[in-house]
Amino acid sequence: MILDIIYIFLISLFSNLAVYVIYKYYFYNKIINTVKVLEQYEERLKNIASSKRREKTYRKISKQLDAYMSTVRYYMFIRSMILVGIYIVDLIIILSYFNFQIYLPFYIPYLTLRTPNGYLLLNGPLFEFIASYILLTPLSLRSNLKI
Repeated sequence: MILDIIYIFLISLFSNLAVYVIYKYYFYNKIINTVKVLEQYEERLKNIASSKRREKTYRKISKQLDAYMSTVRYYMFIRSMILVGIYIVDLIIILSYFNFQIYLPFYIPYLTLRTPNGYLLLNGPLFEFIASYILLTPLSLRSNLKI
């Protein structure tokens, strides 16, 4: 039982690590380059002294700004979809191959059953999977962007 719990934790750890590595080596540089272009446009607008001229320039470049912002949002969306896809694959693996019992020292209504050995957690591997992902997801969604 302890080994099964460790396996579920390791599956979630390596899945979150995979999402982070995909982000770090594929999306991070693309997002940084797009943000640099946005900063260049912003600097260009800051250097214009006249408000009328600034508005005129903004109207000219607004479509490009929107396109670059959409690109950043798209990369973040793809990253989130990769995370959800990996979660679904992990959930299928956990529910298919791990079937063990977890006993708790306390009673939780609707989640536990009283047995002679203690309080049996219903769908224990599922709850352990959810808890491990709640614990480890901030690692995979970690970002060093300074936007």
